Amino acid sequence: MKINFNIQLIVFVMVVFFVISFITNIIGPLIPQFIKTYNLSLVLASFLPLSFFFSYGVFSIPAGIYLERYGGKIIMFFAFLISSIGAATIILYPGYLSFVISFFLIGAGMAILQVAINPLLRYAVSGENFAFFSIIGQLAFGSASFLSPIFYKFLLEEKNPFGIFLFSDEPWLWIYVLFILAIIILLIFLYFLKIPDSQKDLERFDFSVFFKFLKSRYSYFYFFGIFSYVGIEQGINNWSSEFLFIYHSLDPEVVGVEVISAFWGNLTIGTIISLFLVKIINEKKLLIIYALSSLILVILAIHGNSELSVLSFKLTGFSISGVWSVMISLGLNSIPRNHSIFTGILLTGIVGGAIFPFIIAVVGQVFNLKIGMHVILFGLVYLSYVGFKAKPLVSNKTIKI
Repeated sequence: MKINFNIQLIVFVMVVFFVISFITNIIGPLIPQFIKTYNLSLVLASFLPLSFFFSYGVFSIPAGIYLERYGGKIIMFFAFLISSIGAATIILYPGYLSFVISFFLIGAGMAILQVAINPLLRYAVSGENFAFFSIIGQLAFGSASFLSPIFYKFLLEEKNPFGIFLFSDEPWLWIYVLFILAIIILLIFLYFLKIPDSQKDLERFDFSVFFKFLKSRYSYFYFFGIFSYVGIEQGINNWSSEFLFIYHSLDPEVVGVEVISAFWGNLTIGTIISLFLVKIINEKKLLIIYALSSLILVILAIHGNSELSVLSFKLTGFSISGVWSVMISLGLNSIPRNHSIFTGILLTGIVGGAIFPFIIAVVGQVFNLKIGMHVILFGLVYLSYVGFKAKPLVSNKTIKI
């Protein structure tokens, strides 16, 4: 295999990871605000992340198809355009129905970008180094997720400089103004970015290949891995704050925001450690360790007292920190070619970020939220199953100690 290393592509991908994460994971801290402002039930509130992540199920496979046909630049430009329309809609027409539509449009753009940048990163660093650089991408992702609740809390302060100029009643709308500005900067970067034509030459779309993937057990095997991981992540991101408020009377705008920020902060710290672990431990074993340790922490978070619950939710970020990178690496390294379309199929699994929180809300509405949070445990059991059964063609490069 020819080893490539393109620093411009790597930097661009990392910045896109950061922006995707910032705008995705701000939804969790906003949910208690939406519930209070618009007097929403758990189920109605769950439609907000549902609309965002449902778009991954709609757009990921078409994005993979068009990526192999037309290349990365056109696809990414289209993704940025859709997302900016969604953000502009939130700013101009704030309201529950507007949010549902806008989150779907932003999610559509994020879905297309995820499909485009993962095979692009693999091309830029080669397959055997993909797990390592994918974890660096997760580091950028986690850093943005850590900062987004902090920025949201800053916007809620009475003397924040943004509220002086616009949106004094709803200062969190500044999040979407800055998101549009970030898109403009990324579009300028994208215009000058050189994406090698050889990437398209290596992976030409063929419908027979697409249907072959749909019939392959590997597609479903890793699809449900992505589905479970994102569902776990967003289940905690969206409902931990409300859970702590209901069962431990902890303020969502103080303790809730702190817990979500710490969850993503610990995920970021864990990602740094994962950079070293993936160099000394086979990624299959690493996935099992991540899944089982997270299983224990989630049980403690659900059934522990207020202090233990807060601590466990925070530490779960650390324990699942490398799952996304390992899962993507195992999936893409399990096939010899056509990584773009396979990425589209796998990333359709991000719809788990819609389904898990929705199921948690429905079970919580029928019974109670504590019972609903047990849905997360099923996802963790499946992740450990993937760790035991995965058979990649290319394993992560490790160092013997």
